[in-house]
Amino acid sequence: MVNWNYIVPVSSGEEAAAAFSHIQDFALNASVIDDKIGFGVVPSPTSFRIHGKYRGDEAVFKTKIAPELLRSLPVPSETSIKSLQWLVSLAEEWGSPLAQPLSGYDEHDNFYAKSVVVPEATPLTPSALLNFFTYIVNSESTYPPVWFAELNLYGGPSSRVNSPSALAADSAYSHRDSLWVAQLYSTVPPAADGGEKAAIEFVQGLNDALGMGYDGYQNYVDPGLSAEEAHEAYYGSEVYARLLRIKKAVDPNRVFWNPQAVGEA
Repeated sequence: MVNWNYIVPVSSGEEAAAAFSHIQDFALNASVIDDKIGFGVVPSPTSFRIHGKYRGDEAVFKTKIAPELLRSLPVPSETSIKSLQWLVSLAEEWGSPLAQPLSGYDEHDNFYAKSVVVPEATPLTPSALLNFFTYIVNSESTYPPVWFAELNLYGGPSSRVNSPSALAADSAYSHRDSLWVAQLYSTVPPAADGGEKAAIEFVQGLNDALGMGYDGYQNYVDPGLSAEEAHEAYYGSEVYARLLRIKKAVDPNRVFWNPQAVGEA
């Protein structure tokens, strides 16, 4: 497994939008993208982190894939390309050992998140990209203490997400036509210091800058959605109808519940 990572500096919303537009073209380029590669883009006010994995030969990545990715981008300030055993590659990506204690686990976070699912048929437009990155660059005074946005490639040529096996027809995942899935995330400070409202508004601003009308991803739960909005955004009417039939059959007493659970309205 090849783990790779680039830090690409950007100096303005315009430069960031142009850089991501090239990355989006790269993601749709069948001469370099296939089911062996996956990656995500993490923007900040001054740079992109472009990181991913390539299930192939390191030399092929360096001589064929990386040059096309980096073509027309600013020169990276940091570069890392490593061939690693699978579990080692996961630990490096996570930044800590994979093993966790069997008792006494106490990792937790108080956060707010939204998500955006961008269809492959209608990729992010130049105006949406400019709005999004200009918002990031110009919002320094309102940044929460900890926040991030990450756009992960789900589509592209030979995507296993968009061209699943026949068994996936029975899954609860409905977005089989996506290009990007974005997570927009902020830790939420205690309400007493006024940080809660500001953090939520910042994440909502990120979402609004990308544009309205996109679906969401059910593993990045947005507590700001009503049950009806969540059902439509996460599942769509066809998948939700199937899940509702199953819910009524196996959990008629609603033992498994949350505010956006299947069957809530």
